Amino acid sequence: MKALIKTLIIFLIATVASNAQSSKTLFGNVFNQDGDNLIGATVQWDGTTIGTITDENGNFWIEKMDSTAHLLIQYVGYDPVFIEMFPYEDTAYIKIEGINELATINVTEQRGDIFTSTLDPVNMENITACELKKAACCNLAESFETSGSVDVMKQDAVTSASEVQMLGLRGIYSQLLIEKRPAYTGLGSPLALEYIPGTWVQGIQVSKGTSTVQNGPQSITGQINIELVKPWQDKPLFINLFGSTTERGEVNVHWNKRWTDEWSTGFILHGSTVKGEFDRNNDSFLDQPKKTTLDGMFRTFYQGDVFSTQLNVQVLSDERDGGQILPSGQFNPEDFYQIRQENQRVDVFGKFGYFGFDRPETSVGFIYGGSWHDMKNVFGKTRYSGSQKNAYANLIYATFIGTTDHKINAGASFQHDSYDEFLNDTDFSRRETMPGVFGEYAYGFGKFGFIAGIRADHLSVTGPRGGQQDISKTFVTPRLNLKYNFTDRSIVRLSGGRGVRSAQILSENIAVMASNRLLVVTENLGIEDAWNVGLNFTQNFKIMGRSASFVADLYRTEFTNQAVMDMESEHGRVLFYNLDGKSYSNSLLLLGSWSPFKGFDMKVAYKLNDVRVTYQGDLRQRPMMAPHRGLVTMNYETPSEKWMFNTNIQYTGWQRFADAGHAPAGIPGREHFEGYSPAYALVNAQMTRRFKHWEIYVGGENLTDFRQEHAIIDWQNPFGEHFDAMQVWGPLVGARGYVGVRMWLD
Repeated sequence: MKALIKTLIIFLIATVASNAQSSKTLFGNVFNQDGDNLIGATVQWDGTTIGTITDENGNFWIEKMDSTAHLLIQYVGYDPVFIEMFPYEDTAYIKIEGINELATINVTEQRGDIFTSTLDPVNMENITACELKKAACCNLAESFETSGSVDVMKQDAVTSASEVQMLGLRGIYSQLLIEKRPAYTGLGSPLALEYIPGTWVQGIQVSKGTSTVQNGPQSITGQINIELVKPWQDKPLFINLFGSTTERGEVNVHWNKRWTDEWSTGFILHGSTVKGEFDRNNDSFLDQPKKTTLDGMFRTFYQGDVFSTQLNVQVLSDERDGGQILPSGQFNPEDFYQIRQENQRVDVFGKFGYFGFDRPETSVGFIYGGSWHDMKNVFGKTRYSGSQKNAYANLIYATFIGTTDHKINAGASFQHDSYDEFLNDTDFSRRETMPGVFGEYAYGFGKFGFIAGIRADHLSVTGPRGGQQDISKTFVTPRLNLKYNFTDRSIVRLSGGRGVRSAQILSENIAVMASNRLLVVTENLGIEDAWNVGLNFTQNFKIMGRSASFVADLYRTEFTNQAVMDMESEHGRVLFYNLDGKSYSNSLLLLGSWSPFKGFDMKVAYKLNDVRVTYQGDLRQRPMMAPHRGLVTMNYETPSEKWMFNTNIQYTGWQRFADAGHAPAGIPGREHFEGYSPAYALVNAQMTRRFKHWEIYVGGENLTDFRQEHAIIDWQNPFGEHFDAMQVWGPLVGARGYVGVRMWLD
């Protein structure tokens, strides 16, 4: 192992997002008639076997021909395009349009705008901007309604904090990336999904299981990478207005300018508010907090012949008020349980890429970022506050050995976080520093391909940390992804690898503060450490002459150490301690999709999650985790493309409550949290009418008006020792309608 690490370290230094090549390589971008980048389009020199596919930005690089030749571009649902290219041309921006079926394609299509490439060894689901328009995707938390891979759940009954779940485990075990850069770690994690407006998103790549080692060792169940809209690809002016029956309003404005062929600039702005006071279950607590959010980002890009660079600055202000509804007249506010959350954040990040090497497919890239996050939280009589300063850098070098079938990425990264964090009078401040080096080898030829990577990181954690001891430890993280194409319609993938992370017990478990339980760290917490192995099988076929596919995923995640959150061993307490025994998740996904006739597609998914953790020596099913989930989506677009109709049904099975047996009998509401929650289904629908420069969409969510009627134990006594709003298993807000308008200038 030491020899292997030394071999990898000598390949120092970095790649970036651009992956660009030398002057012997043609760079291009493929987009449709609406300006949306097409991810996974096949690009091939006509009459040859030389080809590639477009990446998550619609970009491609392909070796130039010595004489005039024709590029063939193909994408599911669009007419093939032939482009004549001369030897002296270095770039090509290609628009394709039309709605024709293709006989042969190298893309597995789960549905028109969610797909998995059959050429990539990594099991990655691509969600395009077109897919996000099929639901009320006002922010990232609402962007996975039609995805079978990712679930989003509320954490508690009195804040709006949401988190994703992948492979049966909480979202803290998947890595969130913004354009390949780790984002919203630490204090930003509780509300991270709401800090990324839906109109800002160009595409989402969900990598399941072990993924690349380039972005750090923290990914255990997968990575979620968010690609933001690019100024030179977005509309010069775009406006989105949204309003719902829950007194929620939003506005998004994009302004973009392409100054020259190389320079472009963009401003993307977001404002949202929720003013409604709803208490349909009559427990005196707001079913959703009131909030005001202002979010803006400035982006500037330079794309030259031999290098590219970008700079981004984001500023965010978010304020939320919840808790008990205050009565009219004179009263003492201290007699009522109030929740106040204030978050202020500044992000500065960017990339630099140099690709002026004579050697093809060789580049150097640098990804950097820095952020400041300040937050103040009040939960009744509990005070939780803090600030975080983050610095991140990643330098990557990309090239090949011998031929381009053997590609190498190697580099070094650095991450530093400075936390000043307090829970009441307890100081949890700390400093976390993690330098690391990595190397990755990718091989692809014919039907077989694999990516093998390894990285070494040294994690140092110092500070009060609530009285815990400091940590200084080196980790080696290997990962492997394999794929084999039996045919161009049938593929199998295998993956395996390790992930390690530092647990942030306060920010990642903010739901604990929505109760009067005492938080107790019983011992010095170690680093969370887990192994993940997975199997994926994808088969494309025809039913009645129409395209269909079947996907099966099977993954197991097993922890060697975990910071266990135990909310059921002792009444009135939430215990945190190191794993002593087993902790694992087995996750099965079965997904089928079919387009029975032109313009209509449907998808059916079933997910089985078996998640178990050892609590005080007893291996038990993890509470508040549904073993069974299902999804049905149906979409229809008229031949004229002027109308679009979208429906999805989400099924959530029963969930085990945390053991309430320690609570005294007679506590109001206790009887609603014993045993298991009921299963339920949510129905969402939307209709869109398109015009030349604008479109209107109308929809409804939770159309059956299903709600968790009882969400809080002992709500009559919010300052008492039994008050608990942690066990949320279903929606708290019932049926709601919405309407929105999108307008733009070309």
